[in-house]
Formats: sequence, C-alpha cells, structure tokens
Amino acid sequence: MQKFKRQIPNALTILRIILIPIFIYCALNDFFILTLIMFVVASLTDMFDGVIARKFGYVSNFGKIIDPLADKLLVASALIIFSYWGIVLWWLTAIILLREIFLTIYRELLKKKGIFLAANRYGKMKTTTQMVTIIATLAYRAVLPKIVIIDTILTIMYFLVALLAWMSAIIYIYQVRKERHET
Repeated sequence: MQKFKRQIPNALTILRIILIPIFIYCALNDFFILTLIMFVVASLTDMFDGVIARKFGYVSNFGKIIDPLADKLLVASALIIFSYWGIVLWWLTAIILLREIFLTIYRELLKKKGIFLAANRYGKMKTTTQMVTIIATLAYRAVLPKIVIIDTILTIMYFLVALLAWMSAIIYIYQVRKERHET
C-alpha cells in the first residue's frame, strides 16, 4: 500500500500529460468550455502532485524530470493555441517559450556541474501569473464573444507574463553567479 501511495504524485503528472492532447483536441474543435475544464484539471494535478510529494516525502527522480516537462508542455500548448486563435501575438508566444527552453537548457548545464537550480519566488510568481492568465483567456474564449478591449487587456497581460518570465530567468542566472562567487 505504501508503494502505491508513493506513486500518487507521478500518477498525477502522467494524468496531466494524458490531458494535454485532450486539451488540444477540445481547443482545436471549439469545445471551449471543455478546453477550460481540461486546463483547470491539468493545472490542479500540478498543484496536488507537488503538495503530496513534498508533504509526504514522495519526491522521485521521475517526478523531478517529468513534472516540469509536463508543465512546460501544458503551457506551451495553451500559448500556441492562443496564437492560433489570434488572441496572443505569435512573437509573445515565442518570447515566453524561448525563456522556457533557455532555462531548461541552463538548468541541465548547471546540473552537470552539480548545481541544482531550485525554483524561487520570482519563478513561482511567473508560473502563477501565467496560469491565471491562461485560465482567464480560456474563460473569456468560453463565455464571451470577441471583444477588442478584452483582447487588448490580454495582450498586455501576456506582455507582462513575458517580461516577468525573463526577469525571473535573469534573477536565476544572477543567483547562480552570486552563489558561485561566494564559495
């Protein structure tokens, strides 16, 4: 039974990965309410797998690798869909996704040097802002017709998400350099 309980966070991560193609299918077939539900459920699996893993000490190497990958795939698919729908400018999507690719590569390079780059409050703030903005976008698409002022507000929100994303990346780099110079 204990072995089964230890796998709950990983099962939630796998569920999130399974939900991504369903989310994409719903989005591309204009099932907007289902798209919103799929994203919210997938986001909740992220929250719960992290809480369970930390609270009960069920952290695994699989989870350390696959959980952030699942998060990035979920966010990337949402942003690409929003650009396809014409809600988010393609260049904003590219800037946000480039940050994720850059930081993933940077983390891997650090890991090879024995340096673990833990999430900080700015990264968590970026993730929270990103998720709230994505859910707001999906809710807008699900319940309202296209409204120019809302599109403008969303563009500003995604610009802020991109700015926050790169600010957090720069802070990560600064933290690593500072720590390396102190030792």
